[in-house]
Amino acid sequence: MLLGIILLGLTWAALRGDFSLGNLLIGNLLGYLIMAGLARGGVLPQSYRDRVPAVIGLVWFLAKEFLLANLRMAIEVVQPTSRLSPGIIRVPLDVTDEYEILLLSTLINLTPGSLALELTRDRRAMYVHVMNVTDPDAARTHIKDHFERRVLAVLR
Repeated sequence: MLLGIILLGLTWAALRGDFSLGNLLIGNLLGYLIMAGLARGGVLPQSYRDRVPAVIGLVWFLAKEFLLANLRMAIEVVQPTSRLSPGIIRVPLDVTDEYEILLLSTLINLTPGSLALELTRDRRAMYVHVMNVTDPDAARTHIKDHFERRVLAVLR
């Protein structure tokens, strides 16, 4: 459904002959309304309409998380002394599908200061390197409550 919304937004901008941000936003809003109408009318499954807020929430969270992580890294780099305490934590996983695991590990890797290292053989845990681990439980909780929860909301 997200691809459909984006394609309808791009089609709107192409028909208008203007690829400005405002026109793309209007096109995507119209695309969302069209796709939601199709879902409500029974043409598309209802679950598509329910996932759009989760996708928007994930994108918003990632933008905020990337900005904050980059700021933290920049501040750490310019300081004369390092206060970093890097570490590797084991994160138990609720995601089970290979696409869920792939998306979670990609999001962790894209976030500055964290790196998904390895998945256990039984796929029930992932080892993650974190640049500043003052509290391993807090880091583990942050990954589960913020990253994994949003991945599950989008893909399930």
